[in-house]
Amino acid sequence: MPTQKERNAETRRRLLRAAREAFAEQGYALTSVADIVRSAGRAHGSFYLHFANKEAVLQALLADAMARLSLEAKSAWRWDEPETSVRETVRRFVEAYDQDRDLWLLLDQRSSLEPTFKKLSDQWFQQLATSIVHGMDSAGTPGLPPGLDPEILAQVLAAMLSESTRAFYQENHPWTPDEMADEISAIWSLTLGYDDGSSSPAGNA
Repeated sequence: MPTQKERNAETRRRLLRAAREAFAEQGYALTSVADIVRSAGRAHGSFYLHFANKEAVLQALLADAMARLSLEAKSAWRWDEPETSVRETVRRFVEAYDQDRDLWLLLDQRSSLEPTFKKLSDQWFQQLATSIVHGMDSAGTPGLPPGLDPEILAQVLAAMLSESTRAFYQENHPWTPDEMADEISAIWSLTLGYDDGSSSPAGNA
């Protein structure tokens, strides 16, 4: 027999899954708590044991997606193979984003309307930039001009990665995910001094 803790965890998973499906099918604004609990096959009152409102459900879904994406972005940059590490980190980020693209689109939409989600988006972006700084520290940055602040550069690289990936999956582009990941990682490697350009996609064109 499952314990009460296990039953609660299963109810929470069902509610989150049902909410995500409802948000994708009928839109966040049109989805009600009643829609979520009906799809989850749970009593209405059980919803409020786990979430205060519909906004809290979306926050929980986004927190899980951010944790998955941050985990991919924290792929260790090896000092002896920094270019390979950068390419792997970027590629894994692009792949992880694809798995949750419905949630990232929702975050973009809600961030423009609600301060709570704008704050969440800003916090996640700062976490991404921080993970890039840590990677640069672990691998070194031989191409960095003297006086250039690594934290500012990390903000630029984070914006390049997140905005390019967002645009790729939310707009129509002729590239493949691998091609886009290769271009981004080539720019990163050139900027940080890991590659002289001879092995980059642009350099081979």
